[in-house]
Amino acid sequence: MEEGPDGTPRRSGAPRTSVIGHVPSPKPAAGKAAAPAAGKGGEQTTTMVHSDEGAELQKVERPDDRVVTEIVGCLKMKNSMLAMGACERVKKIARVYPMEVANSAIMDQLTDILKDGSASVLAGNVMQALSVMALNPEGRQKVCLAGASLPLIHFIRAADLSRPNLDRAVTLLMNLAADTSNRRSIREQGGVEALVEVLKVAPLSEPLMEHALGALHNIALLDAKAKGRALEAGILEPLLRITTAKGLPEADMCAVRGRMILTELLKMPETEERLAAVAAEMGVRL
Repeated sequence: MEEGPDGTPRRSGAPRTSVIGHVPSPKPAAGKAAAPAAGKGGEQTTTMVHSDEGAELQKVERPDDRVVTEIVGCLKMKNSMLAMGACERVKKIARVYPMEVANSAIMDQLTDILKDGSASVLAGNVMQALSVMALNPEGRQKVCLAGASLPLIHFIRAADLSRPNLDRAVTLLMNLAADTSNRRSIREQGGVEALVEVLKVAPLSEPLMEHALGALHNIALLDAKAKGRALEAGILEPLLRITTAKGLPEADMCAVRGRMILTELLKMPETEERLAAVAAEMGVRL
């Protein structure tokens, strides 16, 4: 069995979710990271991608004015099952018509739900719907422009592993950060610091850790300001914990991404000295 994008089990061979990584790695097991892909101009970023759902997608309704009005009306009833059903409806429609949904009143209503609190079951469904839209390059920009990134960042920064939806929030932020213009706004909203807080508490080699590293890689790869923020937030200690952990396979995606980020940070002034000091405090031999 494999796990689909909504967390439900699927039979082997069914369409599945994969992760586009930054460097080649051996074919992963089901539910793990897949091979890398280059972005525009050779740049490589990490996103969650979904394969085509086949003939079922051809049956999805077009989000005309009537459909949008129905969905918005249900989403406004935030404590009802109607709102949950509306989210499921949005997820299906957004797979085929991502920009139509992103340009409609549905987007504002989804963002309002996140602003009300990101730990609810409804908010988790909203994150999944927005993640579908964020698979489209223009959709990523629309999600950020609608104001969805800021409540996500506030939620992520608490780094409370006991609260639901944390991995969904981090995964969505990773998808949004695959866009160049989004990265700047995410950085200025405190996204780098929020993700570093997650790295400090996330279990090694778990999806949450992998997605947080992927999001940081997207944001900071070509951005000296983001790298500086990561260093000031204390990223070196969790990176050392990841890259020096015993028992992790060489191709483990957390270890791979940790090494990539550390390599980039070492290009910054005085990082070697800071790394040596952190290693000494941790009792780690470099």
